[in-house]
Amino acid sequence: MGTKWKSKLSWSAWLLLFTIGLSGTLTFLSHWDAYLGKSYFDTDEFQSEYNTFLGYLHISEVSNLTGEEMKEKITVSDEEMEEYRFRYGELSDQINSIQEQYRPQLDEARADHNQKLESYYQKQRDKKIEDIQKNFESDKYVKEKVKKEKEKQIDHFIENKEEVKRQLKQWDSSFDYYLQNNESAEVFTNLSSANKQDAYQKLNNSNMQFVQEYKSERDLSISDYMPPSDDTGEGPNYDNTVTDVLSDEKPVLIGKIGVPKSLPKTSMIYEQYHMFQINQFFFYLYSTVGVFGLAISIWLARKYRLLAAIGELPIKNVYRKVPIDLKVASLLLFVFVLMVSVGNIFTFTLYGDYSVMIKNTLFDILFTSIVAGLILIQVVCLRAEIKENGLTRADWKHSLIYRLWMDVLKAFHSLGFAFQILVFLGIVFASGFGVGFIIYNDQLIGLYLILFVVVTVPALLLLLRKISYLNRIVIYSSDLAAGKMEPDLKAKGNSPLAGLARNINTLKHGVKALQKSEAKSERLKTELITNVSHDLRTPLTSIITYTELLKTPDLDQDSQKAYVEIIDRKSKRLKVLIDDLFEASKMASGNIELVRTKADIVQMLQQALAENDEAIEKSNLQFRLSFSEQPIHANVDGQKMWRVFDNLIGNALKYSLDHTRVYIEIEQKQDEVIISFKNITKYELGGNTEELFERFKRGDTSRHTEGSGLGLAIAKSIVDLHEGKMDVEVDGDLFKVIIRLDTV
Repeated sequence: MGTKWKSKLSWSAWLLLFTIGLSGTLTFLSHWDAYLGKSYFDTDEFQSEYNTFLGYLHISEVSNLTGEEMKEKITVSDEEMEEYRFRYGELSDQINSIQEQYRPQLDEARADHNQKLESYYQKQRDKKIEDIQKNFESDKYVKEKVKKEKEKQIDHFIENKEEVKRQLKQWDSSFDYYLQNNESAEVFTNLSSANKQDAYQKLNNSNMQFVQEYKSERDLSISDYMPPSDDTGEGPNYDNTVTDVLSDEKPVLIGKIGVPKSLPKTSMIYEQYHMFQINQFFFYLYSTVGVFGLAISIWLARKYRLLAAIGELPIKNVYRKVPIDLKVASLLLFVFVLMVSVGNIFTFTLYGDYSVMIKNTLFDILFTSIVAGLILIQVVCLRAEIKENGLTRADWKHSLIYRLWMDVLKAFHSLGFAFQILVFLGIVFASGFGVGFIIYNDQLIGLYLILFVVVTVPALLLLLRKISYLNRIVIYSSDLAAGKMEPDLKAKGNSPLAGLARNINTLKHGVKALQKSEAKSERLKTELITNVSHDLRTPLTSIITYTELLKTPDLDQDSQKAYVEIIDRKSKRLKVLIDDLFEASKMASGNIELVRTKADIVQMLQQALAENDEAIEKSNLQFRLSFSEQPIHANVDGQKMWRVFDNLIGNALKYSLDHTRVYIEIEQKQDEVIISFKNITKYELGGNTEELFERFKRGDTSRHTEGSGLGLAIAKSIVDLHEGKMDVEVDGDLFKVIIRLDTV
């Protein structure tokens, strides 16, 4: 137990080391360009603060014009007047807008019969309409309004300029600067000395953490560092008015700007500068630990085969049952979570509470270790599974995507039925959507009701009819499963449900036929057992009986000789029965090999007749032969096919009516040879000729003849193995066997 826990703790410690190493290495790769060999003054954050300072400086120091002086420089162009006229659309659009604006107020005043209030609203409305009309009638009127709008913007600029100056004073402890107007030689500085040489001597690299030559541009945007021209933030901004007025007041400034080495804590950039240094220290520390930790964890994993232990976990048996696409999706998801989590382990920001950051980092390391462990488990299990079996078609067929795709294909197997369902669902959805629509537009309720009655109601009735038909099919199939053979289902048309009903009817008829076949098979099986027992017991009983008689004391020699002959004959009879039964079983199972050669069927039949010549001579039957003079060749097993002819000749000798003729014919038709045996039977056969091929089935139902009842069964099995065809026809007492074989 202790060893087991020790192993778990060792593996957990390695996983923690691996996670720290991975996150530290990724931290180095993702932040090296921001911290490696860099200072705070190389950051975008400092550049943003630097630009803000320059903007405040330009706005505060460059222009000393008063508000009235700026207003005197205002100009209004024809384009500005046109823009003002059409700012809210054409004249008609603006008038309609004003009328719509006052319409609810006027309607409410009329409803309350408040003529005074109604008159007030009408005057307000008419006054605005008159003002709009004057905008389109008089350029002087519009020009004056545009000028007042610009004056308002200038007033707002002057008011906010004082706020900008106050904010600029907060930057004095952060930046030292010496700037000179390139045209007027006017100096702008926050140093104690206005002498350029003294100022530049102070603004050198030995006294400053950061120093930069500066040259301003004329197109500095004022609106980037000032509030909008009105409280809503709408309308032309400062760049459209103030910038034009101050176009001559924006000179090019040349000089130096620096950051002193001793930044006071009240400095605007002190906190950022200090936190960058701390972040940079942690970057170096964590990156170093991470790179070494990752290298050590990889070395330990290879030396002690730590990953191999994962393959022994019981979870691998459960993992094998998961579909392949779910395995891949899960692995990719966990990898994504790992990347996000690793990125969050040590997020370098210029602001933040380091106690909170350390606490969050510890939590992130623990969480990331768990995620990394789960990824390693999945990778090892998936790699072992692929290495063992590879990716087979069965794996893809077991996937969720494949099964979903197959479900979609099955759903749309019958496009007509799927389309009908989609149409029904679309109608129901549209009807429900229409209810919500007419709530906001009651004028369409009449049209909606017409469409509901004409479209929705018939569609629902048709859908209910199809559902009812489907339920009838389900009930019918349940009855069939319970063994109730109901009348056929009605199946009209070519719809999928009608096709399903026809298929169920076909299955029902197949079940009936199968039941009949099973009943027949059971009956034949019973008869087979009975016949086998009878045919084997009869000679065996004789053998036992005469064996007991041979044991009789003082038995004369003639009787002994007669009894032995009977025992010998019955033993041979029993052997023939057993051999025929064994051969019939081999034929039926197909467990027999054919040695096919090119043979003459005519000659083979003649040989079989010659073998039975003595029996034919002893019988009172007349054999009539009709053979072709030319040989007829077929690819057959000569020994097996001779057995077929011998069995059929033997059957004719045993079961033909005395003093009748037996006809044997061979003829060739195209690529087929046809052999027929015809005779008049001495026993009544009945109408079911197929059962004559069953084993131990005889025309002699009393079973007094010497036949085994296996002759026809063996003959048919041999013909079937030759891919031929053997049929029996009975017309009254006329018995006919027809064999068809392919010729060569």
